[in-house]
Amino acid sequence: MAAKKHSEVAAKRPLSEVLAQLPGLWVAVDRRSNEPMAAASTPYELSATLKANRITGVAVVRAPDPSEPELVGLG
Repeated sequence: MAAKKHSEVAAKRPLSEVLAQLPGLWVAVDRRSNEPMAAASTPYELSATLKANRITGVAVVRAPDPSEPELVGLG
């Protein structure tokens, strides 16, 4: 496999930018491109979607909703 030239490698979108488009949802993000592959309101729904569509090579994260309070500390 030949190595790609710097000009051929697509730039990844920042994860924060991707998650901002899907507030409050659980998101499966492609590990190579940072593009969302699937999203759902619960991790269980997302897991079922990933399994049903045989989607692999993703990281699962929850996109924060700007209206939710931010947890600063545990005590």
